[in-house]
Amino acid sequence: MGKYYLYNGKQVGFVRKAIDEVVMVEEGWVSEVQNHFGKRTHDKLLQIPAQILKNSGFPDITRAQAWIILLEILNKGVPEALRDADVDEKIGKGTILKDIVKAPARAAAEVVDTTSKVTGKVVGGAVGAAATAASAVGSAVGKTADVAEDVAESVVDTVEEAVDAVTGEEDGEGAQ
Repeated sequence: MGKYYLYNGKQVGFVRKAIDEVVMVEEGWVSEVQNHFGKRTHDKLLQIPAQILKNSGFPDITRAQAWIILLEILNKGVPEALRDADVDEKIGKGTILKDIVKAPARAAAEVVDTTSKVTGKVVGGAVGAAATAASAVGSAVGKTADVAEDVAESVVDTVEEAVDAVTGEEDGEGAQ
């Protein structure tokens, strides 16, 4: 059974759903993610604030410090940019993993577009194939972010091959 939350993070009852915009979260989803971290490690999650701070010149932080930083950010409710009142209270309407998988393909496609403008060569077929692969694989993504990460790397590899085909480069070496 699902639980309903306001966008500020406060849990509410079923009746409140008719009055306010809510986010529905299945209890099983929370249990699955908790079990994942319990069986594995929290390090991938904690790496996010640690890497952001390191890139900005701050000193290294501990795992507990990273956890508290995440709590501070996440306890503020759902940011406006992440809200989608039309689908947030429904199951199976999300696209987060598909969006994550497509992001590297979009970036690589932009590189290919720029390269094709410079070289005057057309690579639409290769880019289209990469986008199709990203879409097809994105819809088949399983339960974990690890799978999405592997898929994204595959898509990036495919698009990089397309770029190499356009520029005449292989293995990162320029055509001479």
